[in-house]
Amino acid sequence: MKSRLTPPITALIVAALALPGAAAEPNRNARGALVEGVRNDQPAFMVRVDVDHPDRVYQTGDELLVRVRSDRDGYLYLLYCDAANQVSCLFPNAFQTDNRLPAGRDVIVPRPFRPGEEGFRISIGAPYGEELLKAIVCTEPLQPESLARLMKSAQAAATREGARGAQLEQVKSMNWAEHHVAIVTKAATPQAAERPAARRIALCIGISDFADPEIRDLTVGHTDAEACADVLAKQCGFDQCLVLTNEQATRKNIENAIRRRLPAATRPGDTVLIYWSGHGGRCADAEGDEKDGFDEYLVPHDGRLTDVETIRGSMVLDDTFGRWMQELDGRRVLVVLDTCHSGGQGQEKSLSATASPVAFDFLDGELSRMKDIGQRETALLASSAASQVSFERREGDLSTMTYFLLGQLQSNGGPLELKDAFAGLRSDVAKYVEAT
Repeated sequence: MKSRLTPPITALIVAALALPGAAAEPNRNARGALVEGVRNDQPAFMVRVDVDHPDRVYQTGDELLVRVRSDRDGYLYLLYCDAANQVSCLFPNAFQTDNRLPAGRDVIVPRPFRPGEEGFRISIGAPYGEELLKAIVCTEPLQPESLARLMKSAQAAATREGARGAQLEQVKSMNWAEHHVAIVTKAATPQAAERPAARRIALCIGISDFADPEIRDLTVGHTDAEACADVLAKQCGFDQCLVLTNEQATRKNIENAIRRRLPAATRPGDTVLIYWSGHGGRCADAEGDEKDGFDEYLVPHDGRLTDVETIRGSMVLDDTFGRWMQELDGRRVLVVLDTCHSGGQGQEKSLSATASPVAFDFLDGELSRMKDIGQRETALLASSAASQVSFERREGDLSTMTYFLLGQLQSNGGPLELKDAFAGLRSDVAKYVEAT
């Protein structure tokens, strides 16, 4: 393992858990197994792991400090994949055996040295490159053999035979949560390289046509996304705007854009805007983490309403969307939703004309939980937040909130603050709807 611990911890962990010493081969990536195989897209609680360098870049001799917070009591396991694709368990270890993680409190690894007590440090050394730190929090402690099998399957991804992904055994999906942070290690240089200017990237999703005939098609969802991308690029100086409309906006493509394309195109400190125009809905909450007893969801092109299980598997649940957003940790993220489930009159963007007038709080609870665990640079602007309705305009050009929001962006002489945008939209949208 390239990160040197004092004293060396790799041998201690291997001895304690009887971990195999699988050799990594070139062109394989065990980090992928830790990211893809050990993930929980619908956790009942949230976890955040962070490191002490905001840019997440470390040079030779730097010491790495890890901070983890969970919004539920649990037991913490820190796995590390270095640039040579070697997977190790950083925590717990022989020097810090107590891996209990109290809810709402930061745990620092390594903890500060105490008088008369042995400790350890994580010091950066070769090999250098892209590396990954994965935090797993379980509501019950893992047995040593379960953790050993987990690491063995992750390490297997670096071998010729490979593995489709590491697997976390012993716990049900709602009893564990995870989060990871990617870091870059490099040889020390006399002078730190100048940091590139912050970038602004947008993902604009708009869906008018739906594969399921039970879902009523809309008129201007795709037009909304295209118009939004155009204004952001021409009026707001966004460096890149990704657009997914209609049959392009499948659940798989949306997940890939949020979890992979946006993180790959940005770095901590950059700004990311995610815009979505289309249908929203809700179903029974399975994890017990929603105050109103429902999980809200957004409807991708291939979403289906067959039954509750199909809905949960094909729609984008708020818990899932919130977990995807954690891949953008460190960025400034704004989510704009022109979608709702609340009832209304004529041309409303609910799934049916008979939908009951209920509040649609997609991401509301998830963003609160994200802020509670320290992921603070996130915000939401939703068309249903003020009046619980979301309309396409009778003129057939754009959706109502999108029309007025883009108007603000085009006419504003300088930066548009979110609170000012919301205040203007609350007034403009209400007046328009009342006049219809």
